[in-house]
Amino acid sequence: MRFISPIIIQVAKDFWKRAGGNTMFPCDISGAVNLVLPIDIVCLSELSLKKIQTWLTERKIFLYLEIDDRLLHGFILISKGSGFIFVNGTDTEEERRYTIAHEASHFLLDYKLPRDLAVKKLGEGILEVMDGNRDATIEERIDGTLTSVTIKPYTHLLEKVGDGTFDRAEILNSENDADELALELLAPNATVIKDTNPNRNKISFYDFKNQCYQILRSKYLIPDSIAEAYSSKLGYVATGAPSLVSRLGF
Repeated sequence: MRFISPIIIQVAKDFWKRAGGNTMFPCDISGAVNLVLPIDIVCLSELSLKKIQTWLTERKIFLYLEIDDRLLHGFILISKGSGFIFVNGTDTEEERRYTIAHEASHFLLDYKLPRDLAVKKLGEGILEVMDGNRDATIEERIDGTLTSVTIKPYTHLLEKVGDGTFDRAEILNSENDADELALELLAPNATVIKDTNPNRNKISFYDFKNQCYQILRSKYLIPDSIAEAYSSKLGYVATGAPSLVSRLGF
């Protein structure tokens, strides 16, 4: 599912409202996730699928991950309404913050929203189906189809190969949505734009982008490559496309 920006913005606002507000930056995303979501954050050095498997097995949680082993920035595991976010402890603080926001966004968009909608449309009993405790009845399948509600158990959408490519558009869309919400959680677009140009002066695309990038890095602790892309996106929002003259370097 692709989420349009107003939905992303509202989900972020609802999250921070439940967490008591978000007025100080850089925000405490770890504390907010622990407070608001039924998720434990686990930090493992040089995070890999094998390390996650070992950690789970040591705690008598048996799960076979049918995915090629690889190093990871983060991973989310959800079952029956709660779960774990695994974070690579070898990453920088900036990267870990972004990873937590990204994985929490998967929980909010891919897991919580569909569950909330299913309960609203079909009642609490449908959670037994979504948790994998029983098969859906014929009536529930029909009702789910008629109301456009997904009632199948949730599966985390991780690419199988690990080379950064996705073999299904559904996975790519899910990752894009999680990236968009992660940024809105850590650095709300309206707030960043105001910080970059508080007096709403006439400013060129590239001046805005450069100032925005510095603010994202220093105030919001957004990782370098992500700050570069986000500042460019916000530049288009705040100033429009760069002029032909500036694009040609004059």
